[in-house]
Amino acid sequence: MSTERLAAQLETRIFYFYLVDQTPDRIRITMYSTPYTLRKQGEKWRNASANVMQMSQELIDSVVATVLSKTSV
Repeated sequence: MSTERLAAQLETRIFYFYLVDQTPDRIRITMYSTPYTLRKQGEKWRNASANVMQMSQELIDSVVATVLSKTSV
């Protein structure tokens, strides 16, 4: 797990999270002590069905953009 706190902005709110693991078709994060797994389905990223909490699509898009910009450098 990354010790660097990342931030995803959604409208006027900022959501902080940590990247746990990343593969080409899966991103695992922890946001406010809640684990989330995001899976790539075609061109879109979606909540994994096993997630206890479901993240909004807008927040998923922001989290993915943050993670991909961080790892593509």
